[in-house]
Amino acid sequence: MNTIFYTVVVLLLLLSGVLFLMREYGRSAPKPDASEPETPPVSKVSKEEGEEHFAMLMNAITPEWYWRVNHEYIDFIHSTVKKMSLEQLTAAPGVFDAQRRCSDLNSAVYRYYDNIKKRCMNGEAVTFSDIELMNLRQCFREFSLEAYPALVEVVWPACKRPQVALADI
Repeated sequence: MNTIFYTVVVLLLLLSGVLFLMREYGRSAPKPDASEPETPPVSKVSKEEGEEHFAMLMNAITPEWYWRVNHEYIDFIHSTVKKMSLEQLTAAPGVFDAQRRCSDLNSAVYRYYDNIKKRCMNGEAVTFSDIELMNLRQCFREFSLEAYPALVEVVWPACKRPQVALADI
């Protein structure tokens, strides 16, 4: 009976010693600052690899027809909206809103493009799941497939994009 009692006392002493050491180690260990959120480690690449990575990303996510549509939009703006008088702009309902939407999306494309390029040139390996890359892809599609055709439709109703039924294809 004495052996069991002494064994339990020794185990409790050892346990209290281990807990004491764990608490002391916890006090001396540097604690992460609560104001700084933990960020996942970013893999660094050289400037040349960054350029290649950026080119690969842009080739992968940019629709093959986007830059043609973008240049067409710029030509369209110079030949129509910029030549319209204030009376013509206010007489056609929706021109201002449609042009503003196109301009905002076009600006967003260039802003995301520049931000991603800077990140790649600074050595960051941007992934396909990056929020800026996904936003850029969305801007490409929304500008090309919705905003620009809506602007053309408002300015030139005769050039409205025809509705295509999937059953007819």
